[in-house]
Amino acid sequence: MLQTSLFQAPRTSHGGFESRGKRKTPRPFSPKAPMHIVLKSTRAKGAWSLKHRRHQSKITSMIYVYAHRFDVHVYRFANVGDHIHLLVKAADRKDLADYLRVLAGRIAITVSGARKQMKRIGKFWDHLCWSRLVAWKKDFHFVQRYIYANELEAFDSSYRELVLKNPYLIPDY
Repeated sequence: MLQTSLFQAPRTSHGGFESRGKRKTPRPFSPKAPMHIVLKSTRAKGAWSLKHRRHQSKITSMIYVYAHRFDVHVYRFANVGDHIHLLVKAADRKDLADYLRVLAGRIAITVSGARKQMKRIGKFWDHLCWSRLVAWKKDFHFVQRYIYANELEAFDSSYRELVLKNPYLIPDY
């Protein structure tokens, strides 16, 4: 019997709904490749929405403050309300893991208003954050367009489709 694991392509994604109930494996990482990361919460509605006026600016500053602290480069991010898209690159696996751990925890505490003295609220995030390695050039630009289109999700869907089809409409930060 052939060992199929010898012939499989290396994994490029990790986490999310697909990893639920499966054996724990390390998150794919390359210090030279950027990563597309998604943090999703179905509990982020109404007053707990990530785009709520009380939370949006705090979350934006947390993304950049913790990125600076853990030496992670943020190329682009989008706060969609119930999930956050990040396009980041880290030089070290530990720095990326620390960044994701601290960012996810601080966002959950900020949005839910949880404190040590309070009774347990439950899980804020649905699953492990989903991530995948992104190749440079075409794939990188596609992910940038996708994240920018998610920023525009609150606007008209026809404009979002127009942006996905025409990369020249995307501002280059």
